[in-house]
Amino acid sequence: MSRIARARELIGHRLVKNTVALFIVQMSAYVAPLAVLPYLSRVLSTEHYGLIAFATSFNWYFMTLVDYGFNLTATRRAAISQDDPKKLSELFSSVMSAKIVLTIVGFAMMTGIVFATPKLRPNFPLFCISYLLVLGDLLFPLWLFQGLQKMENLLWRDLGGKMLSLCLIFAFVRHDRDYLWAAAFQSSSMVIAGILGMWTVFRLTPARWVTPTRKEVIHVLVEGWPVFLSVAATTLTSSTNIFILGLCSSPSDVAYYSIPFRVVIAIRSLISPAVTAIYPYISRMASKSRDNAILFLRNSAWMVATPFFAGSLILFLAAVPIIHLFGAKYTASIPILRILAFSPALLALQHIYSTFYMLAFGYEREWSRIILRTTILNFMILVPLLMIMWHPAAVAVTSMCLEVFVMVSTYLFYRKTARVMRPTIAA
Repeated sequence: MSRIARARELIGHRLVKNTVALFIVQMSAYVAPLAVLPYLSRVLSTEHYGLIAFATSFNWYFMTLVDYGFNLTATRRAAISQDDPKKLSELFSSVMSAKIVLTIVGFAMMTGIVFATPKLRPNFPLFCISYLLVLGDLLFPLWLFQGLQKMENLLWRDLGGKMLSLCLIFAFVRHDRDYLWAAAFQSSSMVIAGILGMWTVFRLTPARWVTPTRKEVIHVLVEGWPVFLSVAATTLTSSTNIFILGLCSSPSDVAYYSIPFRVVIAIRSLISPAVTAIYPYISRMASKSRDNAILFLRNSAWMVATPFFAGSLILFLAAVPIIHLFGAKYTASIPILRILAFSPALLALQHIYSTFYMLAFGYEREWSRIILRTTILNFMILVPLLMIMWHPAAVAVTSMCLEVFVMVSTYLFYRKTARVMRPTIAA
């Protein structure tokens, strides 16, 4: 077979097509909002931008609650059940019912916390507006299309919602007093994408709504519990640290941290398409042949990690011009970006040894233990640093310490347990 024919076969492979579609969807979720960030950072004051960042970070708790790890557990079941419409419909209905309940519970929790905290109470409308992100996460059926490896069917609907949001921001957010509109337009893009995505489910997949039993709903919640704990613990460290920063510092300090944090998160998000596309693929491979799956992991690991090392190096070397895009008033954010610069590279390595190995091979409990230790370590590092360092720098240093800890822990577990018993040819 010629190289051209092989290239055509590779491009047409379902895994490659799904990865490309996921890449574009992920780009729209993080990079598109990042494109409007220099505009908002100049139009809005550091105080109001910091308030929006604080409210968004706070509502990530409830996005994690509603997601509940379904993007991993339900994705895997959808991949296995894709040829059985009845099982797929039961799974879809059970997961959606569980997410609806979690959305209601999350809103009640958010309302109670905001009203119980005097510093947050005056900004309750902003927190409600930001909660639209959670509603969008409820509606957007990412987990289902990941499992079916049909992400290209969501592509234009997701992009449409994001582009509409950006156009509204440029058209209507002109002054600092428009900060609530800025938050609303950013959050509503997820709702629009979710509505269009849900419409796509019934048009392009065999999944149909069937009334789930209480037992089925409880089953998907129990099944997702170990993954939810690990994901929730990860969110607890990042979102809680920003939450603590907002409580013990000014909104401006939150803004100084949030600008480089958003830049780094945009780069980190680019690994998600590869993760969400390869994860169900390697999960199915591992269920058939553990040895073949390990060999596939070893052969593909460098392709996943290399681009993110390059991206991290660029972030570190170009920190000054990158931050200056957001205005001279954010000069204090330059050292924060340099501290966080190698986070994408460390995350890529983490996914290779955690998601592609520990979760795909059934080591959920061991992964949860690592995340639990990371959560405890977070507060052991953060609290002393807050007493001796500028608060945004303390949060950034803590974040990088945790990244290194998780990467080393997952790699050591992989080295200890990943043994190919006999040489086989990777699929």
